[in-house]
Amino acid sequence: MARERAAQRGQSIVEFTLVLPVMLILLLGIVDVARIYTTMMSVESAAREAADYGTTLGAGKWQTGGPMDATVAEMERRACVASSDLPDYADPDSDPTNGGCTNPSFSYCMRTSAASPCGAVDPTAACEDPLREPPCIVTVTLGYDFHLLAPLNFEFMGVRYGFPSTLSFDRDSSFAITDIDLSPTAPGP
Repeated sequence: MARERAAQRGQSIVEFTLVLPVMLILLLGIVDVARIYTTMMSVESAAREAADYGTTLGAGKWQTGGPMDATVAEMERRACVASSDLPDYADPDSDPTNGGCTNPSFSYCMRTSAASPCGAVDPTAACEDPLREPPCIVTVTLGYDFHLLAPLNFEFMGVRYGFPSTLSFDRDSSFAITDIDLSPTAPGP
């Protein structure tokens, strides 16, 4: 009887040893999916912050030259600050020639209407005019490289199977340029 119980205990230890790595990999996979989701939401939020800055109270911010350069620099700074808590964030100070963060990468474009393609700012489009109809639309895109905890991939006969160790994704946000009238209004009767 004692020998039978010892054999069962040994069998249980062997089964546990075989199942434990699979359970740990599954747990790491679940944690990675949660990390991916929250990271994607944070990157999208940082893109929204940058696009919002570029459009709110903003037609004058898009005058060619100094005002537009300052607007783009501030949009990039805001995107970097908003994404600075991300796990693979690359500090702007790590590359002084870049002028902004490298992970996420920052880009923007302008559309003259909702149906027009996104492109470089066109000075002839009059996006700096606060009365322009329809208003120009600023789109900020942030690209992010995410490193998984459990890559779950292997190579067999020169072919890689499974999930990559790094995922790259882009998130963007678009806002129409608005000029809110902040002048005081006369009180009603």
